[in-house]
Amino acid sequence: MDFNEVGLVSNITVIRIEEPILESNKKIARQLKEFFNSKGIRVLEFLGSPGSGKTALIELLIEVYDGDKHELAYIGGDVASTLDTERVLRHGIQGVQVNTGGACHLEAIHIKKSLEKLDIDNVKVIFIENVGNLICPIYFQLGSDMRILVVSVTEGEDKFIKHPMTVMNSDLIVINKMDLAKVMEVNIDKMISDARKINSKAPVILTSARTGYGIEELARALQLKKLSH
Repeated sequence: MDFNEVGLVSNITVIRIEEPILESNKKIARQLKEFFNSKGIRVLEFLGSPGSGKTALIELLIEVYDGDKHELAYIGGDVASTLDTERVLRHGIQGVQVNTGGACHLEAIHIKKSLEKLDIDNVKVIFIENVGNLICPIYFQLGSDMRILVVSVTEGEDKFIKHPMTVMNSDLIVINKMDLAKVMEVNIDKMISDARKINSKAPVILTSARTGYGIEELARALQLKKLSH
């Protein structure tokens, strides 16, 4: 049975609509990717649960960036409020808030519309902070160069095992809030091992947004900071 079409399962009619939605999104994402490439813009998409520390990490990355802050831009996705975007803009970069009104992820069309609000002539890097969710966002491409998965030690050491698709489709994995690892009695070696079993290609970087631990390493991995000589 083709589950991408209308069908009967246990006498219940099932209508599958996600495939055309995803295909439409992929088309726009490809257009965005071509546009970013033509402009020489590097796009970094951050994924993670609410409270994992995505915004705090982006703030620190802005501060250690080697270039001019006018070369940076931010697109923040959230169900409601402008709190995260307000935090980021205090660091002297431009940005746009996208309120999804209940949707658990950003879509490529949101990014396309956000670009209309940004002055991107001199922009070299765009940070995209997706809606706090570990399931939906991974299925919707946004034209980014890298997808950075942020998981904090406070979420439990089994997070990677519970969300294999997100781990599998991430380009870099961050284990954040390392300053709380001892208090939370988290087995960091197990977390790293779990992540690498699912995705052996993605580097795993340990950070603490509170203390700044690992931020320089993360910035270099994201090509935001030159290698030290």
